[in-house]
Amino acid sequence: MNIEELQEEYRTVTPEKLEVGALIETILGEDDGLVFKNGRQSKPKKLIIVGIDKEAGTCYGSVLVNTNMNPRANYSEPYLAAQYLIKQEEYERFLRYDSYVDCGEVFSFSISKLLNGEYFGKLTEEDLQGMFDILETTDTISTKVKKRFGIRRR
Repeated sequence: MNIEELQEEYRTVTPEKLEVGALIETILGEDDGLVFKNGRQSKPKKLIIVGIDKEAGTCYGSVLVNTNMNPRANYSEPYLAAQYLIKQEEYERFLRYDSYVDCGEVFSFSISKLLNGEYFGKLTEEDLQGMFDILETTDTISTKVKKRFGIRRR
């Protein structure tokens, strides 16, 4: 097996790789809850898995990764406080720039959508803890949603 085949095999998303902290890139669209400008209907988007919906058994809670801070964060102190910076140097295969994890909103995507994406490893323990510190304490996500995806308040 050559290096390209090894990289492709590594990046293939399998059910075993769909765990808390997994870094995935997949095509997301308006049907997934995203809003686009200029008539765009979908685009590749990076996300981090934060929990599993055990009731439905088919969806994962995810937060999105943005190169720039979510524009809504500029209008609301709670959203601004819900942004977590991850450094490109820690995730060279996943990020081209330092980026923000938007912990102000949790999205749910089907397993098939995630399996069609690319896998880029996992967050470091330090970043995973920092992200969950925000997810657990932010008021922008309801207690019901936090329980649904296994996000526990301390």
